[in-house]
Amino acid sequence: MAASAAVSAFSSILIWNYREVLEVLNISGPSQSRDMLDITNHDSDSGFREFVPGVIAGGEVTLDGNLIVGDTAGQVAFHTDVQGGTKRNAFIVMPMAVGGSLFFAAYAKGFEASFPYEDKIGVSGSLVITGKPLLLTTQATGLTTPFRSGIKDGGADTGNALTIIPAGAATTYEYTCTVDADTTGVKLTITCAGQTPYIQGIANTTGVQTTAAIALGAAGTVTVIFILCYTTATPPGTSPRVYRLLVTRPA
Repeated sequence: MAASAAVSAFSSILIWNYREVLEVLNISGPSQSRDMLDITNHDSDSGFREFVPGVIAGGEVTLDGNLIVGDTAGQVAFHTDVQGGTKRNAFIVMPMAVGGSLFFAAYAKGFEASFPYEDKIGVSGSLVITGKPLLLTTQATGLTTPFRSGIKDGGADTGNALTIIPAGAATTYEYTCTVDADTTGVKLTITCAGQTPYIQGIANTTGVQTTAAIALGAAGTVTVIFILCYTTATPPGTSPRVYRLLVTRPA
């Protein structure tokens, strides 16, 4: 008997409006289903019911995790969209070694926090898919050249405002970065040939710097810059590659 091809789900992520939702423990869905129309009649063969397929519902996605009130672009934005009724694009991205994802448009439906006295503060949520969800099994090319050095504070290119280790590569997904203590923001230049990079949720023309400086946290903190590269045709043709730059601003 052949060995199983199953893989671990660890490091799968939920992307909501092109930003990562932090510290999710479980993601389930989409729970797709098709209506079956009963067409049984007095002439049905041997009295057996007959059916024909009807319309399909994209279903729901449910999730639970650790409540992170500082996750303004992920959990907090999700909570805001529950109240605002805003339709967003979303991905469930499998581990990079798997190279697959699910893409869909959805409305955030539920957001619930839990405060058990004997356990951590938790959060659960749900979203309702509108339209057709897609299973993407071909992975995007990703980075085609290394990152270029950042631009300090939105000013002139200093050439060394952002030190990126190691050099950028399509299959290197996490980077350790440093800046000078007085650097409060950086810009990046990213090349993803034939794709569109989303940097901190903002779409950028391939090979063009971000339109504004990416703000860094206070001195002594680490800022995570989240980058998503995929072909943004409608519908998308590839599963995204996900990159993170961990930028340390010294005290």
